[in-house]
Amino acid sequence: MSARLAVAIVAHSNRVLLLEALTALTGPGAPNESCSILVLDNASEDGTCAAVREAYPTVELIEQPFRAGFGANHNRLLAHSTADYHLILNDDATVEPGALDALVAYLDAHPEVAIAAPVVIYPDGRHQATSFRFPDPATCLRSLVTLGQAGVEQRVTGTPAAVDWASGCALLVRRSAIEVTGPFDEGFYMFSEETDLQQRLQQRGFETHVVPQAVVRHHVRASTSADPSRRIVEFWRGRRRYWAKHNPGFSGTTARVALAGQYAALSGLARLPTLPGPLRRLKPDLPRTELDLHLRNALEGATGPGLRESAAEWNAAHGVSP
Repeated sequence: MSARLAVAIVAHSNRVLLLEALTALTGPGAPNESCSILVLDNASEDGTCAAVREAYPTVELIEQPFRAGFGANHNRLLAHSTADYHLILNDDATVEPGALDALVAYLDAHPEVAIAAPVVIYPDGRHQATSFRFPDPATCLRSLVTLGQAGVEQRVTGTPAAVDWASGCALLVRRSAIEVTGPFDEGFYMFSEETDLQQRLQQRGFETHVVPQAVVRHHVRASTSADPSRRIVEFWRGRRRYWAKHNPGFSGTTARVALAGQYAALSGLARLPTLPGPLRRLKPDLPRTELDLHLRNALEGATGPGLRESAAEWNAAHGVSP
């Protein structure tokens, strides 16, 4: 492919939202930068492939008969393209007009930056937290002390700035940097693989920057399982693998125990019918059942099947394999 920019989307039974994402990339708000659009279908069952072929015949569609993880799927798309810049985009994320051009211009002007990330908002326009400090012991202890209210998110407004890592829902990646560090570690099925990649990039002298002039709307959890227990199991598998690689031994244990303490405290708050005025902002967003699942997985390890097993079960039932 000769385009300097490639947009890579992994689709997973999100036909309506995927079509919205493709409309934003090809309609009146499309980027000025010429780009190729790649869609890898992760064995959807909602007519995604037929809808893409009919509505967007110029999109390059890879119909994958089996289900695989986030890193493995995006590594396949990275290998399929030769573009200098590669936008990793969720199928439930919509690029706002001008966003892609702003990200490309930023990477053009800042060769030390390997990843340019947009500001991410919810569909209703509210801020969505997607850039953070690495989950090392110091960060996790700050998160425990503040119950997640401070010291973790690195919110960027106004002027672009460096962050430790940004969410994989929308990332513009410099190919030459990935060729130095290698692509996603496919030992992560889902969650923490983008954190690991950006940690490895930072270790080689590259940076991740958030560019507020670029905005993406993101529907949270539309791309993952509706079963919270499997999602939470996979989250903790990914986080434990990250710590084993980058904070081994006592360091990783400290980080894990600190987060366990945070979830225990939040679970306790969730049990209270009301909180005094100054403490209301600490009321957790997650239901108590999910907080308790997080706590169990933090303390005990995987408490059951996760998203990896969901994919394996589907593949076995359909007689396919990666």
